[in-house]
Amino acid sequence: MRASVSLVLIAALFLAVPAGTRLHAEGEPAQVTIKIATMVPRSSDIQIQEKRYNQRLGEATGGRIQFKTYYGGSAGDDMTVMRKMRSGQIDASPLGVDIVAQFVHQCTILMAPQTFFNYKQVDAVREELTPVFNKEAWENGFKIMSWWDAGKIRIFGKKPIRTFDDLRTGRPWLYPASALLKEFYKMINVTGVPLELNEVFGGLQTNMIDTVWISSVLGAAFRWTSSTENVSASPVDVMQGAFLLRKQLWEGLSKADQAVLDKVVAEQSAETQKKFREDDERTYAKLQTHGVKPFTFLKQAEWEEAGTKLRLRMVGRTYSKELLDKVLAITNRYPGAM
Repeated sequence: MRASVSLVLIAALFLAVPAGTRLHAEGEPAQVTIKIATMVPRSSDIQIQEKRYNQRLGEATGGRIQFKTYYGGSAGDDMTVMRKMRSGQIDASPLGVDIVAQFVHQCTILMAPQTFFNYKQVDAVREELTPVFNKEAWENGFKIMSWWDAGKIRIFGKKPIRTFDDLRTGRPWLYPASALLKEFYKMINVTGVPLELNEVFGGLQTNMIDTVWISSVLGAAFRWTSSTENVSASPVDVMQGAFLLRKQLWEGLSKADQAVLDKVVAEQSAETQKKFREDDERTYAKLQTHGVKPFTFLKQAEWEEAGTKLRLRMVGRTYSKELLDKVLAITNRYPGAM
């Protein structure tokens, strides 16, 4: 799955394109290395791409901006990275909406269950909502370089998960930052095993957990799929997040360098997002050629009903009824399955 791993970080680098700088006393920008934290493992392909991007940024900014990536969770889990960004130890990172919700308080709506059934819906909702989300992020100390999605979330397990009882009798992973997953487990009386992202691979290897929720492309990149032989044929949601940059860094850039970065993001993000979505589909198909078996839910309607119920239970907790109604009105314009 080497190509999948490469595309994950390529998406991170091109969609985020983080940057920042300090000024000399004379007022001229100094060269600065921007520290990016990602959970994606290092590979030779990724390092080659990073070198090319540094060259492009260097040429466009007169050598003032370069970046260094800390791979494979070496800078810590998402919560740790968030703290390091606030303290200035890390400058930028791609983070899921569960973490971004710390300072963009209703962005969890982007992963409301039983809401997004195709990418037209995803794109339309983001186009409508993210300008307001970006403003809130800025007021709370962050520049959002780009919003992204990282594939269709599926259930991967050591055994098929066809019913809620299969979850109850297993050891499903619980992402501690996910308010949605916590409430879902509570609703169906399931006890999850809390592990941070950088602990999941080891948890699968040692049988501490036997079920995870992840997209095909990210599951392959994180190597979680090497320990899970079964995958849900139906996706259950779309994984979404944002690439963040510390506001203080952005404000330290010259107007010219800010314009360069905005231009690169505008030119690259749509193309890279399209490739990422395609790669998620290819990875799902390729996993099956490597022995991963798709399973169907025994009672599809029961899962859909639970998703709708969960969506309503989160009203007043992570997003407002007004915002949910607005999102549903947008998605209704674009019917159809993934």
